[in-house]
Amino acid sequence: MKFLCLHGKGTSAEIFEMQTEGFRNLLPEHFDYDFVEGENEVPPAPGVAKVFPGPYLSYLTDYSVGSIEEQHRFIMDIVAEEGPFDGVMGFSQGASLAASILLHHQIESPWLPPPFRVAIFLCATYAHSRTSVDGEDVTHKVPTSELPARRRSTDSGYSSDEDSAKDSIRVLYANSTKARIQIPTAHLYGEHDSYLHESLEVVDLCDQRLSLEFKHKGGHEVPMDAISNKKIRDIIAMTCERGETFS
Repeated sequence: MKFLCLHGKGTSAEIFEMQTEGFRNLLPEHFDYDFVEGENEVPPAPGVAKVFPGPYLSYLTDYSVGSIEEQHRFIMDIVAEEGPFDGVMGFSQGASLAASILLHHQIESPWLPPPFRVAIFLCATYAHSRTSVDGEDVTHKVPTSELPARRRSTDSGYSSDEDSAKDSIRVLYANSTKARIQIPTAHLYGEHDSYLHESLEVVDLCDQRLSLEFKHKGGHEVPMDAISNKKIRDIIAMTCERGETFS
């Protein structure tokens, strides 16, 4: 099993590697992991700087349609150059991007094999759309500081409706799209995670017959205790076994 691994905002590929070391050490030795680095330097995620050194990175500068589309291309270029990958594993923003890629595959080309056979979502946040027609427009709900730079400007400089649409922010909610991720998925989230409702929204975007879930006792984090690591190992192993039929 070869996994593409996508870290969370305000961490890094190296940090994600360390965060997941406990349960990965319990998985088969032939499992291979390719940790991909985000390209944008950002402040550290809450609590991260106390434990892990920087730099702290993000795949996205914002969650606009244009930014999501750009990162889809970035990740799929890696898949084309370094794949094929059997699975994708992401934490927080990384899980959000993985879910978005898989959902857009179902929306745009469901007759083709998906880019991955299994997906592991760790504390996933909302899956965002890369088009101006899919999902629900939530631009008006987003804090000004999180909008694209042109949206924050009093003089936006938009030359066309298309430019404006690319700076909109759209979320793929389960009630805003009929698409569902049609591969085996594992969902891990914390019962005290302030993003728990977003993780559960991603669960609802997957085929429930192919989904497994594990709720740990913590927050927006990968638990590192021995009991949790064994449970995470088990749910990933079961998901991978299911994925063997999705070649």
